[in-house]
Amino acid sequence: MVLAGCDPPPPAVPPAPRVAAANPLVAPLQDSILLTGQTAATASVDLVARVPGFLREVGFADGADVRQGQLLFRIEDDSYVAQVALAQANLDQQTATLKSAEAEFARQETLRKQLIATQSTYDSTLAARDTGRSAVAAAQANLKVAQINLAYTRVEAPFAGRMGRRLVDPGNLVGSGAPTKLGTLSQIDALYATVSVNERDLRRLQAAMRDRALTRETLQGVPVQAGLSDEPDLPHRGQLDFVDSGLDTGTGTLVVRARLDNPGRSLAPGLFVRLRIPLGSPQPVLWVPAAAISVDQVGPSLLVVDAGGVVNLRRVGLGPNRDGLQVIASGLQPADRVVTEGIQHAVPGRTVVAVPGVIGAPTVSARAE
Repeated sequence: MVLAGCDPPPPAVPPAPRVAAANPLVAPLQDSILLTGQTAATASVDLVARVPGFLREVGFADGADVRQGQLLFRIEDDSYVAQVALAQANLDQQTATLKSAEAEFARQETLRKQLIATQSTYDSTLAARDTGRSAVAAAQANLKVAQINLAYTRVEAPFAGRMGRRLVDPGNLVGSGAPTKLGTLSQIDALYATVSVNERDLRRLQAAMRDRALTRETLQGVPVQAGLSDEPDLPHRGQLDFVDSGLDTGTGTLVVRARLDNPGRSLAPGLFVRLRIPLGSPQPVLWVPAAAISVDQVGPSLLVVDAGGVVNLRRVGLGPNRDGLQVIASGLQPADRVVTEGIQHAVPGRTVVAVPGVIGAPTVSARAE
């Protein structure tokens, strides 16, 4: 009697793991340079007392916005009003004297033609007339100087802008011996942002200028974006308005300036801003989730699933990243299926069940720095 053995059944083959895979997203990317610079007022003036006197009035609150022509400081003007009156009276006197001298000269000229007046009398009246004319001209000049000095007692805003703090309080003597600085007015409806372009970025900028047939002159006017350190979206708009003629020999950088619109006056002079300069038109590139990228000693890579469901390791070159997405500069094709979820279950050389994944689009204004 032969007994048949009972062999155990072979182990069950585990099912292939499920992963999510998606084609890389094709979306535009604009190459650009992101630089850090500092803002400055497009116009700034130190307001000074140009005539001596006691400061009587301050016509603004510290840090206030003022309109063009607004009275900002007033210096006592009693003595200057008197000087204008005195100069006017002197002019009137000299004008009357001239009128008399001209009448006498006209009479002597008539008598001379009749051979009645002597030459010496004629010469005397001619000299008196000319002296009178000079005296009137001098009196007119003195009156003009007195009127200018009187006008200097009123310090008005030469343009609309924002005042800093006042540097002198009413009651103090100003302008004695030398002009006294009273305050500073800055024009901030638009601001300058000045940045220094290093050699690497300068080469990129020059290459973009060649590709777009831009000159140093036409580069001025290129639109730019700017933002403060806590403004990731760079909400402020402007345009380049100055490119220096050469590199700074001390730093090896090129000074570039942009004029930023500031209608709400949310920006102020002296702030550090990030300035983005576009280098060309947006170009389509491949985007994948940044989480799909692995980096080892060899370099960055990601996992792709072929038509047979086999996972393959793909070495790639990276571009910039935005909003959790990574630009793939090389090593990937639009038709490739990239593992986006379940990466821990995807082992190169193993078979997986790939279900469709989704890659969200980056922001509309995705740019490379």
